[in-house]
Amino acid sequence: MDLEAVFGGGGLVVAATAAVIAWVQLRRTPALPAGSSQSGGGASRGILRPPTGRLPEHVRGREQVLRTIEAAARRPDGAIHLLGGLGGTGKTTIALRVADNCLSAGRRVWWVSGVDAGSLASELLELALALGATAQDIEDVSNGRRNPADLLWEFLETQRDWVLVIDNADDPDALAVQGRAAGDSSGWIRPSSSGLVLITSRNIDPMVWGRHVTVHTVGWLPAEQGARILLDLAPQAGSMDVARELSERLGGLPLALHHAGLHLASPFHRERSFTAYAEALEDRFPELMGAGADDRSIVTSTWRITLDALIGDGHPEAGALMRVLSCFAGGVPFRCDLLDHDVLARGCGLGDGARVAEGLRALANTGLISLSSSGGDDVITVHPLVAETLRTDDGDRRAHGGTATDLVATAAEGLDPRNPEHHPAWASLVPHVTELLQAATSWHGDSALERAAEAASLVAIALGWGSQYFAALRLVEKSLTTIAALGTEHPVVVELTLTQAKVTRLLGDPESAEPIVRRVVRTRESVLGPDDLDTLRARHELGLCLVAQDKITDAEQEYTAVLAARRNILGEDHPHTLMSRHVIAEVPARLGRPDEAERQHREIYSARLRILGPDHQDTLLTRKYIGIALVQCGRIDEAERELTEVLPALGRVLGGEHGHVLSVRYELASLLAARGRTRAARKELRELISVMRRVLGTGHPATRKAEDFLAGLSGGPA
Repeated sequence: MDLEAVFGGGGLVVAATAAVIAWVQLRRTPALPAGSSQSGGGASRGILRPPTGRLPEHVRGREQVLRTIEAAARRPDGAIHLLGGLGGTGKTTIALRVADNCLSAGRRVWWVSGVDAGSLASELLELALALGATAQDIEDVSNGRRNPADLLWEFLETQRDWVLVIDNADDPDALAVQGRAAGDSSGWIRPSSSGLVLITSRNIDPMVWGRHVTVHTVGWLPAEQGARILLDLAPQAGSMDVARELSERLGGLPLALHHAGLHLASPFHRERSFTAYAEALEDRFPELMGAGADDRSIVTSTWRITLDALIGDGHPEAGALMRVLSCFAGGVPFRCDLLDHDVLARGCGLGDGARVAEGLRALANTGLISLSSSGGDDVITVHPLVAETLRTDDGDRRAHGGTATDLVATAAEGLDPRNPEHHPAWASLVPHVTELLQAATSWHGDSALERAAEAASLVAIALGWGSQYFAALRLVEKSLTTIAALGTEHPVVVELTLTQAKVTRLLGDPESAEPIVRRVVRTRESVLGPDDLDTLRARHELGLCLVAQDKITDAEQEYTAVLAARRNILGEDHPHTLMSRHVIAEVPARLGRPDEAERQHREIYSARLRILGPDHQDTLLTRKYIGIALVQCGRIDEAERELTEVLPALGRVLGGEHGHVLSVRYELASLLAARGRTRAARKELRELISVMRRVLGTGHPATRKAEDFLAGLSGGPA
């Protein structure tokens, strides 16, 4: 007799309850010796045995969660424990290790499948029978006179030292019984002080599971632990270092690591080393990640189970949202506050942002995206293999990638490159804009590539303002290589080239920057005209490159021409006009006339104070240059007072490691030395040089100048 059919029939009466019991015993348990009792004893030990034959010899990187759950098995804490997260992270393996250890310790362990309600009910009622339920009890359940979960727990609560594992309970509705939801903790799963209920599920939504369930999120493994799994399975395939690299490539996903290790251990595959497998992934990703016996054990299929279930469970938006998010750099966090829900809604064909929020929540609750905190900000992350899998078979990659690009561009447009509080957000966009820029080259058409390049340009400019000069230069150079097909006169190519020149100059190489910026000036004069504001901005940068090489006369001519044009176009009080006046005021200082430089800077300060206010960075920079002019004039007390006052304000508006802040710190250190406070000057210089080496580089003129100054004070190299 099929007990599942009896239970599923609801109103059916069990024709012969004795036959039901006999069926269960024949299917699950050996014959009992005469006179023995099956209630809570040997019969219950012989049924629903965990499939420990599937357990690997070592379970790597899960020591903490194993200790926690095994402690709950030894001393039940009244909570239901749930191992949850993305498919393929090894939740079942952890549960099997717990089960095996508990069996070895003499505890009774029962293992049931939570995949569907019918088989779950069948197996749990089978357990109730083994624990002492009668045929009459089963008939009462079948006729609706008793709740089946109440029957199970009537006998289960009288037992001690047991573990009940419900595996793959991805759909919590499968655990509902007669109107009692899983989160009610009054149905099949209940808190108990007599034993441990352990669940594995891809669903980690605390609102679904209720307050009695303790969720242990099972994430990806660190590279070191992933490498050990590979070496456990294929010790001949390479060194720990190479195994670690492959582990990183596979995102520390246990399922993928297991497949890779078995593949490399086989004598019948052409790849026999970790390096060869990693190289093969580049060309044969679908084939290698498509190995396995069923959808749950196949890397490229296991997540589609979850995604399809979400779509079928009233979240049709989940598919498009997941495809868009997979276009970001896999395994790299994306800040939630930078996700524009309206952009996502339009790109995914949704009515409004509310649907987006619900869809993102559903994705996070099933582990398809990971929600965490980074630097105090909520971030989401898509596992790199999930991203790669969904990209590989995305029939509408261009549209989804275009939406992802719009998200990054919109995020960039909403940030201020000069605001230090925004600098971490800008830096977080670098890997995503780089990924999208590279992907856009294969989407056919220039519009997506242009949009991605525009976003990259904004990010690079912001990195420069944030003193992340090396990162800015890497992004610019990679972007220019990627978008070369747009042509040298394309506006975004020209803008990126101008940023390249600026960052090169800021890194202390104005000689290399000058020919780059001259190309930009020629292009813009030809395309836009000599008086276009973008042309004037390029000529302003050319003047900065010239003055940094002590080509003072040429620089002054360039500055003067730009100032005249800006006055004519923008007016006397425009910030760009004031900026031209500011750089011209530096010329007398370079020519040994600091008194004149001070006078001009004070005039500019009055204008900036009136127009921009006292806390604007341009106003504060003018105060910095007034202080430096005072140093050059030998008015040490006034200089120290001015620079000491402006330093914290500059740090607030520019960031503590901005080049202007570092230069003020250098001037103050020199004033300490001038006053004979050599020890304090040396201390400040050592701290300053450490920052300069990291931010500007060891070969930067400012770094070398500070090192030479310290060496002179110390009597030896810095």
